[in-house]
Amino acid sequence: MNVSSLLKRWRVRALAVTTTLALAGGTVALTSTAAHAAPSFGRAYVWANSPAHTLNTPYTPSASYSHNSTGATNTVVRTGTGQYTVRMPNLGRVGGTVHVTAYGATTHTCGVNYWTPSGSRLDVRVSCFTRTGVRVNTVFTASYENTAALGGSRFGYVWANQPTSPSYTPAASYQFNSSGAANTITRSGTGSYTVRLPSIGSDAGHVQVTAYGDMAARCKVGNWYASGTAQLINVRCTNAAGGNKDHRFTLTYTRATGLLRTTPAAYAWANQPTTAGYNPAPSYAYNSSGVVNRIARVSRGVYRFHPANMPLGRGNVQVTAYGHDSTYCKVDFWTPSTGVQIRCFTVTGAPTDTYYDVSFQR
Repeated sequence: MNVSSLLKRWRVRALAVTTTLALAGGTVALTSTAAHAAPSFGRAYVWANSPAHTLNTPYTPSASYSHNSTGATNTVVRTGTGQYTVRMPNLGRVGGTVHVTAYGATTHTCGVNYWTPSGSRLDVRVSCFTRTGVRVNTVFTASYENTAALGGSRFGYVWANQPTSPSYTPAASYQFNSSGAANTITRSGTGSYTVRLPSIGSDAGHVQVTAYGDMAARCKVGNWYASGTAQLINVRCTNAAGGNKDHRFTLTYTRATGLLRTTPAAYAWANQPTTAGYNPAPSYAYNSSGVVNRIARVSRGVYRFHPANMPLGRGNVQVTAYGHDSTYCKVDFWTPSTGVQIRCFTVTGAPTDTYYDVSFQR
């Protein structure tokens, strides 16, 4: 059955149920459907590189590190200390998912506060903090994806918005599964969750996780694996001090495609934290040009991801730490000559060797 036929089948099954979701910045009314029946809607990313820009005055990020699938120009507004709104014209639609990563050599962290339509524009609110939870102006990267196209490479995402619920199905507009199935989330303990993506299971692929909400919390991928035909992904969330915390998050799983389902793209699971240099496991690495990625350790907690043939003078990078401890990682910088540099820290801000996931998208 081709994609067009699948989409027609899902349109027939659409529900007319209206759900109200309480977001951090207000309330959004949305129509819940059985699946994403509409065509693929859009995607965007930015590198927000002017952290102390004049308050409430928009600026335009570098065109090399900003993209909008409609061809429009994204802008960024600083609305307070450590508080930003990324404006994405022509993408103003309920749904999709967002990832955010702090950028630079500091120990700062960033997360997505909320995203919501503002007329024809999508506004993505980002909050940034010091490692101890104080608001701080800092550079960050952000990406947005809203898709409805079934089939193709294995791909799925969720907005996990019920942090204390034992088990639930996320709102249809804020979840996706390339098989058309409905994803679910279960809570196994304080700050510990398992995301189940039916019909796209594989002991392979890539995961990104971002904490959601206007507070200094961190969420990371614990591990992922296939269970029958389903993909199971464990997530751990902590407070600024590293203690387990029930918290909302966004999560994307992809296999053999980019974080935004486009190319050029590359990703890797970095699972040899003390090795000087290695090629990441093929099942957990991808390069749309077909070549092998490389990872190098520069010093304690500092790594470089070398995705050959990728246009690293442009694009967007997202990073998440991996494991069940309280370490965290961020992107330091990326250039064609150096590759993507990543820094990882303990909760006290000390550099530390640890596992992580890194994704590049042009």
